[in-house]
Amino acid sequence: MRKTVLLALMMAGVLGCRTIGRWTHSDGGFSEVAPTVAAEMMLDSNQVVVLDIRSSNRYRGPEGHIAGALNAPFETIERQLPELLPYQSQTVLVYGDTSTEGEVAAKLLTVAGFRNVVHIAGGLKAWIERGYRTVNAQ
Repeated sequence: MRKTVLLALMMAGVLGCRTIGRWTHSDGGFSEVAPTVAAEMMLDSNQVVVLDIRSSNRYRGPEGHIAGALNAPFETIERQLPELLPYQSQTVLVYGDTSTEGEVAAKLLTVAGFRNVVHIAGGLKAWIERGYRTVNAQ
């Protein structure tokens, strides 16, 4: 029940997005960028943490993951928040397979006090479609 209510609250925040230049800013307190902008952010700053919220099997699976990404599966992200707190003041790029789970995770991190959360629009699928590489942990 608690997860259902939390998910409903997060989705309400996700649905109120508006575009600002190359970024989309949501009323939920996080931003959204295209994979091209996310790749630039990763190159331009060593203060960026990349968070893959897919399951461990997907993270290590054939599609792989974005190089350097930490794995915090959506299903367990609430329990992993204490491990993620050291990154609270850094830019945290969040992605899932597609946009939906990543947006909800971005909202959760924002509610948990993370200051600069950025969701990668389209998730890993969009990242790969734009020709960006992934690494495979297998």
